[in-house]
Amino acid sequence: MAVLVATLGATQSGYAQESSLNTYSPYTFYGIGDIHNQGISVTRAMGGASIGFRNYLYINPLNPASYSSVRSNSFLSNFDMEGQNFYASTSDARTSFNTFNVRDIAMSFPLIKGMGVGLSVTPYSSVGYNVSYYDQSPDVMGNIGQMLYNYAGSGDVTQFKLGLGYEIFNNFSIGADAIYYHGKIERTFNARPTPITGSGTYYSLFGQNNEFVNSFFGTVGLQWTPIAKTDKVMTIGATWQFGGRMGNKVYETMPINSTLVPGENVIDREYVSTFSMPSILSVGFYYHQPKLSFGADYEFADWGSRNQADVTDHLSFRNTSAVRLGGQYTPNPGDVRNALKRFSYRAGLRWSQSYMVLNNQPISDVALTMGVGLPLRMTGLSNVNLGLELGQRGTTKAGLSLERYFKFTIGVSLFGEDYWFVKMKYD
Repeated sequence: MAVLVATLGATQSGYAQESSLNTYSPYTFYGIGDIHNQGISVTRAMGGASIGFRNYLYINPLNPASYSSVRSNSFLSNFDMEGQNFYASTSDARTSFNTFNVRDIAMSFPLIKGMGVGLSVTPYSSVGYNVSYYDQSPDVMGNIGQMLYNYAGSGDVTQFKLGLGYEIFNNFSIGADAIYYHGKIERTFNARPTPITGSGTYYSLFGQNNEFVNSFFGTVGLQWTPIAKTDKVMTIGATWQFGGRMGNKVYETMPINSTLVPGENVIDREYVSTFSMPSILSVGFYYHQPKLSFGADYEFADWGSRNQADVTDHLSFRNTSAVRLGGQYTPNPGDVRNALKRFSYRAGLRWSQSYMVLNNQPISDVALTMGVGLPLRMTGLSNVNLGLELGQRGTTKAGLSLERYFKFTIGVSLFGEDYWFVKMKYD
């Protein structure tokens, strides 16, 4: 099936729509779709810098070594929601799309001193597109008539994590996550002729591809804190996610609609996808003072080394890099009289490369992030975290699509106070 992303919205001049889809982009046509930015709302507001992030008030599911920071007799939980608005345009069409979804559910708690457990459920990737175009080339118009092609896709892959972090000696922790990917991606194709020649019989053709994702992978991580003073802390971190073939099961059907064989369903084939997840190396640091903190990450993933190009669809895969940096400022974190001075103001920048190259055009994504953390109580350690993200991806060159997006995140980070775990001596 040879399809160019250039056909995005070719039959539409511009409109806005809402749907249960978690994304809407022609760049989700291939692979496992659009990979979501990972991490809780706190770190995403700082550009996504997470590998060195270590804070006993927040869960960091991107480095399992951080689970060891959870304090004894405490319990952490996190819940995020995210709204998104996409604006996409090609050289001759434009469209917009809105979504609102639950983002991250996570919790962490201690087992013994220096050892903690982390669990999280978060969206990993999404597929969502609906592309239509008319083929009015002279050969088709002269022999058949007008042909309408439509390609649609939807689906999500969810990521489940269960990890353990342990401080093996003072200021040095290691950790590991077991990761389970689960989901279903459905893609359909429809070709509908409108004969004008008056001779011959032509039928509409409809095909469907269902891909089922059930794969296990793992991540190992470490965090080292070379500076651990009362007024300043710096942590250096690294993670390695193991790559490999996903082994997704794919079922293809090709129903043929005609007056001779109405609704006949022919199962073309059942096979295992060759698509592979990359090995991912991430390194970063995070520097913290009572009022000011900042960090940066670098990530490398070998997508191109593990997946083969599709010459027919003008598609190839490439190894990717990503840079994430950001920081936080809190005017007076210890002020119990004025909550405004305990607000945490965050900002960051993120740049990343897409794992796909279409029509020989590499695709990059750049975003500016910002947010604020609001304490729930004057003396409590739980927070409501608000975040904004303004970004751009793609290009209008080679008939591709330029996407601009706006994302708004609401997250709640809850810190269980010590008395939750104290057994009362008297009723």
